[in-house]
Amino acid sequence: MPPLNSFNGNGGDAGGEGAGGEGGGGGGGGGRGERVGCGDIICSLGSVPAGQSTSIVASNDLSQTTGGSGGGNTTTTKPRFSCPHYAQKVLLNLNALRLDKRFCDVEIRASGTTVHAHRAVLSASSAYFEAMFRPELGLSEGKQRSVTLHSIRADILELLIGFVYTGQIEIEQSNVQELLAAADMLQVPEVVDGCCEYLCRELHSSNALGILRFAEAHNCRQLAEVASNFVYSNFPKVALEDELLDVPYALLVKVISSEALRVDSEHQVFNAALRWIRHDVVPRRQYVFEILSHVRIALVPVSLIDQAIGECRDVSLKIALRSVRKDLTSRRGQLVPLRVCPRVCAKKSIYVIGGSRREQSAGWTPTDWIFESVIKYDIFAREWTESAPMEIGRILPGVAALGGKIYVIGGERGSQILANGEVYDTQNNNWEPMAPMNVPRCEFGLCTLGGTLYAMGGWIGEDIGGSIECYDPMRNSWRMVGDLPEPKFSMGVVSFEGLIYIVGGCNTHSRYLTDLISYNPVTNEWTKLARMQTARCQMGVAILDRHLYVVGGNSSQQEVLRTVERYSFDEDKWSMVSPMTVRRSSPAVAAADGLLYVAGGDQPCEINFYRAQITITSFECYDPIADQWKVCPDLPTSRSEAGAVVV
Repeated sequence: MPPLNSFNGNGGDAGGEGAGGEGGGGGGGGGRGERVGCGDIICSLGSVPAGQSTSIVASNDLSQTTGGSGGGNTTTTKPRFSCPHYAQKVLLNLNALRLDKRFCDVEIRASGTTVHAHRAVLSASSAYFEAMFRPELGLSEGKQRSVTLHSIRADILELLIGFVYTGQIEIEQSNVQELLAAADMLQVPEVVDGCCEYLCRELHSSNALGILRFAEAHNCRQLAEVASNFVYSNFPKVALEDELLDVPYALLVKVISSEALRVDSEHQVFNAALRWIRHDVVPRRQYVFEILSHVRIALVPVSLIDQAIGECRDVSLKIALRSVRKDLTSRRGQLVPLRVCPRVCAKKSIYVIGGSRREQSAGWTPTDWIFESVIKYDIFAREWTESAPMEIGRILPGVAALGGKIYVIGGERGSQILANGEVYDTQNNNWEPMAPMNVPRCEFGLCTLGGTLYAMGGWIGEDIGGSIECYDPMRNSWRMVGDLPEPKFSMGVVSFEGLIYIVGGCNTHSRYLTDLISYNPVTNEWTKLARMQTARCQMGVAILDRHLYVVGGNSSQQEVLRTVERYSFDEDKWSMVSPMTVRRSSPAVAAADGLLYVAGGDQPCEINFYRAQITITSFECYDPIADQWKVCPDLPTSRSEAGAVVV
């Protein structure tokens, strides 16, 4: 197993006074040979460990004897004394005896180091030593004064023996793996559990597969389960780490065949499988059909398979991939199963929340709807259903998904700009209120970053705001954290790799912007980046495959746009992609399974003069590989100025 990454181990507290001085062993306590007493009961042995007190508890065990006539009843009281720290005192005194090498009857040797101990103490703490020293088993070690353990480092042995005598041990990055292995061999389950807890806290995409392999090798079922769940839940990141390249074939198959994999698209599983094969292609290419049988190959775009074939340098592997492609396009399924159902945990839905509806039949009327309703699009089933409605309908809110929940904040209802928000639990299908923002906002930017929400800019009454505030879901509270370089509204806001990106919008001079800027919340620094080709506001934005997409909106000439621009985070460069099938402003936009989805929005009304714009039901998706838009099932009801998230 490769070294564990990002460990910040905290050792156990040496704790209190008592035994443990020179010679270590991980025990807590005072100087060599200093015995510890337990209060006034055994006062000749010394004092109780610092900060602790002794109590004597008397409980009456009443025993009644009934005599004959005139004899009456007699009651005898049996006092029972209890010292709550007696067991600790005994341990500390035993450790003092060990360190002084008094009454020791066994020597444990490892890597040239000798540790003196007592057979009875070791046997009481370790099933391994208990079996070794039982005379009826007749083991040779049971009769020897000195026992050598060949597979344990000296410092690890000293830590474990110290724990046996004190119940304390220091677990840290440098020793946790060997400590767990040694504790498992010597059958000290408490130390095994402590090491497992440490490793659970240190799980990261760079070490999760290694920890999983380690846990399975030592039969640590709970740690293996936690590590497996981490791998499944974070597979897109885990698949990019070097640990993946060295996992055994059986573990790779176990992972990529799991229904619990949470992936944005099945091509992430396909790429991970090919990455593993290519790392050591000669011995591994024989497994290509078996490995790809665990990939939902029918859900992988053919264009990505073609790309993989083009990048393949090994002739045998290239031929195999061509065979898979032919098998897929002919729909025969002879080489690999053509499963089309997504994994259970990879199934996603697009939620379209809030917004308004404006028909073309008349001028503005109270029948113009502000939606409380929430509609959900099942990407696999390609159908719309309704979810539980919000308590308050709103247009132009901020919408974001965080921790499996959906946050809907601010916006406008009637002539009132809102500060309040609601949280939707997708599992229980219910809404709960959340703390309001410090500033009411609509047409503002909202994004997630580092487990928190950031809200910025927007209309804050008659003025345009420039402040930024941050929401902590654990504390259910907002705090002001900074300001935009200039106040703006109707811009696009996203987060990517630790930075917040703000694109387009309008400023206080009603000027449409082409600006793209990034914000680092840690350093509070702003950076100007490449500008869009078209100034726009009221557009939709989303991130897909390391690109920022800006969709539709209104131009500075008051034109509703069909055009779509794409920004490369890696190249700091904008490019135009295929335009949408219809023009729209204020659409709801989200990315899922390698596609960009655009729902609803506004269009100019060419029939009714009193209607500047009307809402539409159009719903379409963009495939960046093919650079094409496809029509999807229409919204149940036309709507615009809504938010969209994928969960």
